[in-house]
Amino acid sequence: MAALDVRELRRQIYGEGDPNRADLERLIGLGRHEARDAEFAELIADIATDVLVRDTAPPGYIANEDADWLIGALSEGGGLVCSAEFGILKALASRAICVPSQLTTFAVREIEKAVLTGRRDVTGGVDHEPGVVSSEDVAALRSVVFAATLGHPLHVDRATAEALFDIAHATATADNAPEFPDFFAQSVGNYLIGADLVAAPDREEAMQVESELARPGGFGAFFALMLAGKPDLSEIEETVSGDQETDDRALNVALASRLDAASHVDADEAKWVIAHLSRGGQLTAAERRLLAFLRNEATSAPPELTQLYAQAA
Repeated sequence: MAALDVRELRRQIYGEGDPNRADLERLIGLGRHEARDAEFAELIADIATDVLVRDTAPPGYIANEDADWLIGALSEGGGLVCSAEFGILKALASRAICVPSQLTTFAVREIEKAVLTGRRDVTGGVDHEPGVVSSEDVAALRSVVFAATLGHPLHVDRATAEALFDIAHATATADNAPEFPDFFAQSVGNYLIGADLVAAPDREEAMQVESELARPGGFGAFFALMLAGKPDLSEIEETVSGDQETDDRALNVALASRLDAASHVDADEAKWVIAHLSRGGQLTAAERRLLAFLRNEATSAPPELTQLYAQAA
C-alpha cells in the first residue's frame, strides 16, 4: 500500500469523526490482502488505540468484550498474518491502563506460533529457524508480557506464565537466545512472587469513580476509593500535618509488608509450578534458571519445591 494511500485513509477516517470498530475492522482486512508498510502499521495501531483504549468508558481500560472481539478479528484465518497486526497488540499493551488477560495470552501464543514455525515476519522480525527462541522473539515477548493486566503494571498473570512454560518445553533442546532463560525466570518468577506495588483500580472501580466525579461533590468519593484499604481521610490529614518522618516510616513499613507477603510461594503456587516443571522430564535451561531465581528471591516455599532447588543452574 502506497504511503499516499495511507495518508488518505487516515484523512478519511478521522475526517468522519472518532474512529470506530468498523474502521478498525476495515483496516485489518486491508492489511490482510494488500501490501503493508510502516505508515500503515502506525495508522492501524493509532486507530486500535483510539477505539479500544481512549474512546472507552472509562478511558484507558480495554473492555473484556472488546478484547474478545479483537482476538476474533485477528484469529480469522488462523491468527496474525502481518507485523502490523502484532503492532496493534504491542500498542495496546503499552498504552492501556488495563489489558484483559486473554489479550496478553493471545499475543504470547501468537509469538509461540512464530517460534515453532520460524515465521517471524508476523511479529516484526526476520524468518528464523523454527523451534528456536531468537533474540527478536525475546524482544517481542517482552513487549507484551508485562502489560498492565487487570490494572497491575509489570505483573504477569497465570495464563501468560503457562504460555511461557509451553515455549520453554517446545524449545527444550534448541539453541535458544542466551537472554531467554533470564527472561523466562523473571517473568514466571514475577507471577509467583511479584508484588503489585503500583495497582490501578479495576475497570468496575474506575467506572464508579468516573460516575462519582460527574456528580456534584463526587471528588471525595474518588479519594475514598483510591484510599481503599488504607487509613481514612482524617488519619491522612493528621499524618500530613504531623511528623513527616513518622509518615515516611509508616509508608516504608507498609511497603515492606507487601513485599514480604508477595515473596512467599504458597502451596497452590508450588503445586502449579512443580506440575509444569515435571511435564517434560529433563528440566530446560529456562526452568533451571527459574529454580535459581526462586531459591534466591523467595522468602519461603513448601519443601516439595525447595527440594528441587538443587537442580537449579
